[in-house]
Order: sequence, then C-alpha cells, then structure tokens
Amino acid sequence: MKNNIIRTFILLTILSIAGKAWSAQVKITGKATDYALNSIDLNILHDFISEEKIKSGTIRFNADGVFNLEFDLAETNLCFADFDGYHAMIYLEPGKTYEIVFPPKRTLTESQKRNPFVKPDPIWFGISRPGKDEINVQIQQFEQAFSNYENKYFDQIFTNQAKSLVDTVKLKLSKEFPKTNSPLFELHKKYREAELEFALHQGKSSAFMETYFSTAQPVYNLAAYAVLFNQVFLNYFTVLTNASGSAEIKNLINTAGLQQLDEHFQKQMHFNKALSHLVLLKALNDAWYSKQFPKASILKMLDLVKTSGWSEYEQKTAQLIRSELTYLTSGTTPPAIRLKNLNGQKVSFEDYPNTYIYLHFTDPKNPICRQHLDELKTIASHYKDKLVIINVIPVNVGFKNESGWAGLFTTSESSILETYKVKTFPVSYLIGKDGKLLLSPAPNPIDGLDRQLGQLLKSDYMKEMQKSNNPGVK
Repeated sequence: MKNNIIRTFILLTILSIAGKAWSAQVKITGKATDYALNSIDLNILHDFISEEKIKSGTIRFNADGVFNLEFDLAETNLCFADFDGYHAMIYLEPGKTYEIVFPPKRTLTESQKRNPFVKPDPIWFGISRPGKDEINVQIQQFEQAFSNYENKYFDQIFTNQAKSLVDTVKLKLSKEFPKTNSPLFELHKKYREAELEFALHQGKSSAFMETYFSTAQPVYNLAAYAVLFNQVFLNYFTVLTNASGSAEIKNLINTAGLQQLDEHFQKQMHFNKALSHLVLLKALNDAWYSKQFPKASILKMLDLVKTSGWSEYEQKTAQLIRSELTYLTSGTTPPAIRLKNLNGQKVSFEDYPNTYIYLHFTDPKNPICRQHLDELKTIASHYKDKLVIINVIPVNVGFKNESGWAGLFTTSESSILETYKVKTFPVSYLIGKDGKLLLSPAPNPIDGLDRQLGQLLKSDYMKEMQKSNNPGVK
C-alpha cells in the first residue's frame, strides 16, 4: 500500500512537469484604474520554436478598472501579455487564484508602435500578497541574484572561460536559494546555471549534453529550458554538416531523410526520443533561414512528421513551423484583411478577378511615402485596365486625395502588423491574376516596380501569343 502511494506521488509529479496533468481553473482578479474600459489578451506559447501564441483569455476592465478572468489550464505555464510597450509575464498554476498588479499605463505613438527597432520592455506582473512559496517570487528573486553575479563575472566567465568562477557562482546561488519543494523552480535554477557552463565550452562537452539534454525529457513549459535549448541547438544542421565525416548527414537533409536523421540522433548521438524530435524541429526551422539546404526538403520533412508516429504535440508544432516558414511567400493565398474605402464601403480582393492587384501599405503624411505615391501615379498610367492599386492607409478621417494619386484608398479593420507584418511604411505586395501572392514583398514604386510589372505583362503577352498560334497549348 505504501509503495502504491509513493508511486502515485511520483507519477503525479512527473505528469505535472511533463505537461500531462489534468486541467484546472485559474482565476485572475484585480483593479487597475488607469486601464478602465480597456481589454488585454493573455497568451501562452504553443511551443518555443514556432512561438505560436495561444490566447488563454482576455482581461476586460470595467469602468472602475476592475477585472476578473477565469480559464482552464492543464499545467503550470508562462503566460504573457503585450500592451503599451510592455511584455508582461507571469507563471500561472492550475487551480490557483491570482490578484495581479498592472504596471503604470503609458501611451505609445503610432510611430513607436510601428518602429521595428523598439522592443517591448519585459516585466513581471505584480502579485498582491504573494505567499512565500509563490513560484513567480522565487524566480524573480533568483533572476535578480543571477543577473548580479553574471554582470560581476561576465568577462571572466564568458571571455576567459574561467571554470572556477562558474563553480563559485553556482555555490553562491545554491546557498542563497536552497532546495525547495517546487519541481519547476528547481528546474529553472538548473537550466539557468547551465547557461554559465555552456559559456565554457558551447555545449560541446559530452557530460554537459548528458546532464541537461540527452537523458532528460524536454521541459516544454519552462522559459529557462527554452533559452538554453535554443542556444545549444542553434543552426544544428549547419553545425553537423560542418563537422568532419558529415557527408551522410548532409545527404539525409538534402533528400528529406527524416526517419534516418531521427535514428541517427537516437542511436549515434544518444538523444532520447522526445529530445531527438525537438532538436529536429528546431534544426528544420533554422535550416530554412540559413539558405544552405533545399527548402523543398525542409518542407517535406515537416510534412513527414504527420506520418512518422510522432506525438500530436510534435505534429502540431511541425505544422505551426511550416505555416510560419511559408507565411506570405509567393504562391500562397494572401492573408484575409478587412478593408473599407473612404466612403465606408467594403473592398475585397475578390472584387477584382483575373487582375493584378498591387497592395500598397502607405502613409500619405510621410514624405517618403508621398514620393512613392507620386511615382505610382505615373506607373499606373502605363498599365491601365491591367492593374488595380489598393492603397491601405492609417485610419485618418481627414484624408482627401487632393494630389490625385492612383488607386483606391482604404483603411483596414484588421491588424496589418499581424496580417502583413507591416512595421514601417511603405510596404507592398503584388497579387497575381490567380489570387495568389506573386511578389512578396513587391518592389515599392521608386524601387523597381515599373520594371517588374513590365516583365510580367510582357510574359503574359508572349503566353497569349503562343496560345493564339497553338490553340491546343495551355
């Protein structure tokens, strides 16, 4: 009987860490007067490779700034919200109630929101009256101490690879933060301290790999694990193919040998099955951007995950990675976007079948954008009846097309940052006559658009001539 109880306790502990525990409700309450009548989405990441956001719920503030949110959570997870230039984080545990504290509200200008070089400030949500064993408090206190030591010994550890200092820092941290009953916090400490060891040998030590990865199951819901994993396995296919005797690995990558790569990782490199799959997914993602491997092979391997007996979570991760890699690429369907012209009438791509559509995100107030619009006016005169121009401008009731610029002027009810990743103006896309993205992105008007359109229409003309001369040719 006693042994059964012990086994049950161990099983529950493992399940809670591995993300397989039963879901329970989380309650979030509080009051933030400055945020009255606002709403903020609270998210988690599906995985730390695709970084696909999953909305857990929306925090809605009433007229007094009071808010309440309840949702089910299957495991302790890092939740986050992006608002007002903040990236606010909090670990939430199933079955718990949190009275959270928001940072002071601030208002960003439109240019600040669109500036790709302005990154949100990472902060922790405050918690009113936290318990002494609150995981967020433990992690924040540890992070403060860790950062102090890292800053103090940065040069010696990261430049001089002083192992004695790594041992010293780990000893100091172990005294300041003795062992607790929180499995997640213990793992957080383990993988944060491992970053110091990684600085000594870049993960090339077999002991390092065995201690932190090869024999350990991945911790999908822990940010500290994700940070270290992404460092250790960065551009892993490139690392492997640059090593001696790598011809076989390179051939497997080029020929989409997913199963053989998986077997190699498990048998030759002694990765456990879950780690092997996670490393492969990370490697495929990075390989796409490295431009050293055939993109067709990368996509084929991501598709093969569905038929290779991988877990549902791994299959979903592969799908999300594939979607992210191919998003907005030529030949794909352009993302849906809700547009209205200046009279409030709906505008849709479907209104212009069998026609080239030049989708032009611009801001008439911007001097550079006005230069492009002036040039676009000239270009449009060259391609009458062959090109539809849809200009998407920021919401501005006072705008009037007094300059006689070409095309429709519309505003978007959708987030152009999320749909077309528009961070600065101008940005353009050319949609082909088949309704698919043809040039993604397309040249802006003063950056070669006229030449590109001329080549396309010349190609269309030659095809039509071939058809007329050879009716059987498609």
